Amino acid sequence: MIENWLRLQKFTQQVSSELEEKLGQMTPAVSLNEFYVLHFLKQNAGLDLRVSDLSQKLGLSLSATSRMLVRFEQTCNVITRTQGQEDKRSIRINLTTEGERVLEEARHQLDLVLANYKGILTEFGRNFND
Repeated sequence: MIENWLRLQKFTQQVSSELEEKLGQMTPAVSLNEFYVLHFLKQNAGLDLRVSDLSQKLGLSLSATSRMLVRFEQTCNVITRTQGQEDKRSIRINLTTEGERVLEEARHQLDLVLANYKGILTEFGRNFND
């Protein structure tokens, strides 16, 4: 079992590395974690998604998530952050039109990489869901 686990770890590291490289070629360049931010924001469009919620989904610290969001807002213009209406201490995060564009391009780039692993990923999904 340990050997299977190690092979799975090696596989995910290889795919993640390829995904990072492909996303890094975009303009603006985004990391895999930054892609996940865009993906989760799109997935939760219209809902209140707090920084703490996003941090938990990413498996990152609150401060690391906050730094990423500041960069996204100030240099890439892919998100907006506004004060929550019900709780003035909370921050609402939304994708901008540019964020939607970057997310679609990133999805396309990820699809190109993941297509190389379609058989493995399909089989894994089949086994995982059983």
